[in-house]
Amino acid sequence: MNFKLTMAAAVATMAFGLAAAAPASAATIALGSECSNGDIDPVADDCSGWWTGTDGNSNLLTGTASDIADQIAALAELGFVWDGNWAAVDTLTTKISPEVDGFTYDFDTPLNGTTYIGIHKGVGGSFDGTAFFKLTANNLDTFKLNLNGGSSAVLYQTGGVVPEPATWAMMIIGFGAAGTMLRSNRRKMALAAI
Repeated sequence: MNFKLTMAAAVATMAFGLAAAAPASAATIALGSECSNGDIDPVADDCSGWWTGTDGNSNLLTGTASDIADQIAALAELGFVWDGNWAAVDTLTTKISPEVDGFTYDFDTPLNGTTYIGIHKGVGGSFDGTAFFKLTANNLDTFKLNLNGGSSAVLYQTGGVVPEPATWAMMIIGFGAAGTMLRSNRRKMALAAI
């Protein structure tokens, strides 16, 4: 009987804790500004936005509590669970190159595998807001926003970095050298035992 009560209390506490941890309100899509997978190049697998935050600000890419809650809600629409740790994301504010038909972004980290990014677009054009994109990257160095008004960008997650061929060669040589040393040590020990 006590075990059943303890389990029921634990389940109720977890349910209450999950409800309390959920953001009280999500961002609202800015009027007339639904995102498109083709808003970036290479084309995204999925997108969420263009959002304006619950505080009325169109740039959700900050570390404030309300913007983090809005980022978590928007990324959840892409199937990505972000822990809200603003210090762990790669923020991009300086490596933006304006072009005639959009803006090129360059993170310090090469993009590989399933990648989640957020982009703020200023008023250059008919609207402003923040959109979130999921894309599959293959050692991508830059990507392009195909809209005017590009502003800041954030990298939430990308797959591991793919080593260069020279790195692979050095690793193989290193493993080969380690294996050779182990074999020669075993032979020496076998001869010493005789």
